[in-house]
This record gives sequence, C-alpha cells and structure tokens, in this order.
Amino acid sequence: MMNADGHKRKAQEIENSLQELLPDPDGKHVVAVVELTYGLLQHMIAVGMETKYGRHVDSHVGLPRELRKAGAVDIAEIFIRIDSF
Repeated sequence: MMNADGHKRKAQEIENSLQELLPDPDGKHVVAVVELTYGLLQHMIAVGMETKYGRHVDSHVGLPRELRKAGAVDIAEIFIRIDSF
C-alpha cells in the first residue's frame, strides 16, 4: 500500500510524462494523455483522502463511495463522470 508521499511522487512522475506528450496539436497521443491524466487524478485524490480525511484508497474501485463517506460529494460525482469515459 502506497502512502501519501508515494502517491505524490507517482503523480509527479505522471505529470512529467504528460509534459513530454503535450502539447499534442495533431492528437497523436490522445489515448496516452487521457490514461495518464486519469492516473494522475487517482493519485491526487488518494493524497487528498489521506491528508484531509485520514482515509487511504489505493484503487479507483470504491473511490466514489469513500469520497461520499468523507463528505467530498462533488469530487465523487466528478470522478464518476470521468470514470465513465
């Protein structure tokens, strides 16, 4: 299980990778950009859940439920919309 610092490091690695692919005016890397952005979102939510609510979530499975339990309903709804893509 990764702690908040580990999630921060992973998020930074993903962000660095995104910077290599962006801008992407020809759309050659759309799939990679979407996947990396989704992963970045997961890690940043994990950091927020741990630091703000003291709850650790390592997976997107059950994440909306945990966000709702913590009172972060808006973020849960946004994550559900993004997850449906």
